[in-house]
Amino acid sequence: MPAKRDDGVELTWPGKHRVALPKARLRRVEAHGASEPRGTLIRGDNLRAMAALLPKFSGKVDLVYADPPFATGSLFHLESNGKTAYRDSWDKGVPGYLQMLYERLWPMRELLSARGTLWLHLDWRVSHHARLLLDEVFGRDAFRNMVVWHYGGRGAKAVAGQMPRNYDTLLVYAKSPVAALNRAKVATPLSAEAARAMGYRRGDDGRWFKTAPRGDYTDASVARLESEGRVHRTQSGSVRVKYFLAERDGAVLDERLVGDVWDDIPDMMHAPKAERTGYPTQKPEALLERIVEMASKPGDTVADLFCGSGTTLSVAQRLGRRWLGCDESDAAIETTMQRMTIAGAACDVSAV
Repeated sequence: MPAKRDDGVELTWPGKHRVALPKARLRRVEAHGASEPRGTLIRGDNLRAMAALLPKFSGKVDLVYADPPFATGSLFHLESNGKTAYRDSWDKGVPGYLQMLYERLWPMRELLSARGTLWLHLDWRVSHHARLLLDEVFGRDAFRNMVVWHYGGRGAKAVAGQMPRNYDTLLVYAKSPVAALNRAKVATPLSAEAARAMGYRRGDDGRWFKTAPRGDYTDASVARLESEGRVHRTQSGSVRVKYFLAERDGAVLDERLVGDVWDDIPDMMHAPKAERTGYPTQKPEALLERIVEMASKPGDTVADLFCGSGTTLSVAQRLGRRWLGCDESDAAIETTMQRMTIAGAACDVSAV
């Protein structure tokens, strides 16, 4: 692994240390399906799993999504039978948690391709600590975004002295400067009243538009825009550029680029019933669809080394990505395998 990046700012805790990766190899215990490409699902400690994966996959993974425990101090159970899914408590408290995370960020970085990104999913408890760890492992210049996933209220009672906490954070870091995210758009249907309230008007051709000053457009550019029907001339003769609302299947849509606040994806409480597995802390497919589509393309390799219920792997399979998954929880592996079987995925299940 590369030397530590020393930018002069470092998060420390009692017992902080770098660890050498253990020697490990994968032992295939099950094979499902015969088609290619095959996915790889690993049962065991993800630090050992990454040590076993690096000889083959170093620099070849285009997206690592990491949804580790959130340092809640809780024990989580399956809804169906009450069996333990995983434990989120640490012998040394937050320092023990940070050491666990620190040890795993280094090999995650080594797995990434030059255009790869890591998306670390956390909440208010340790995300501020984790960003300093990521700055150390990746370098401050590798930071791309902190996405706020505002999933809405859950009907919980208000806690005295604080506001409701209704969001998670996704810390996005790039392996190298060539890494870039794909643009994504979100479209919101609008009524005629809503369109007018936003400053749009309906033209003679029936399309909804608003205008803005020509700005830096040259005369040649204005001529091109006019040929496209995108120029509006005022009574005084000044040029304004038309911006149209999108239309699809007869509906008028407010179409915008996805930014770093995601408030259009509800949590699992409001997800389709068929999607719910009963695994605690499951994330919705809509969330992972957006991440996978923004951070990879068909044929790329996606890894989730805290795979839990298998949402990332299920979405990656459906979107034509190769995938690597790992979890040390038997409940997680069983839940993931059920989803992948339903999806018709071919995969190898290995132990480490």
